[in-house]
Amino acid sequence: MAEWFETRSGLWSACWRQLVRDAVLLKPNARSVLATIGRSGAPEARMVVLRGADRRAGSVAVHTDTGSVKITELTADPRASLHIWNESTQVQMRLRGTIQISSGPELAHLWHQMPDGSRANYGVTPVPGSVIDASDAYVRAPDPDRLARLTLRIDEMDVVHLSDDYHRRALYRRDDDWQGQWLAP
Repeated sequence: MAEWFETRSGLWSACWRQLVRDAVLLKPNARSVLATIGRSGAPEARMVVLRGADRRAGSVAVHTDTGSVKITELTADPRASLHIWNESTQVQMRLRGTIQISSGPELAHLWHQMPDGSRANYGVTPVPGSVIDASDAYVRAPDPDRLARLTLRIDEMDVVHLSDDYHRRALYRRDDDWQGQWLAP
């Protein structure tokens, strides 16, 4: 019987189980980095926390403050990549696609589910990335209108499983119905 990482379908299913599990954990096992195209045209990358995963739709979601530079970057160019590393499973995923930005009243249900400590991250004054005079020269004033959900519609998922014997790598694409193909790691 094959291990989960020895077949393309097993690897694909394991990745989605991991994404869904990490999206609901307050302290996920995986570390995620979102990369966007910066205002200067150079890449920008930052740590984010996975907050949603939908296998049927082929999408994942993260949250941010509407005042963050990410919003400006993604409004100008919605292409993005999300890199996810899970040390316990030794799986890394690069998810590439386009981001849809949601905010406002449609996110009220998310705001009400969020712990108070997390709410304080949405509504910082001045807005994130602003120059300040001292390390604590800002105010945390939770504001539900500052919560944004960034939903990445995945076009490609490049997966690498690290192993003592053989590393395995597969590329899954939306345009071939996620069949996948093996790549040299």
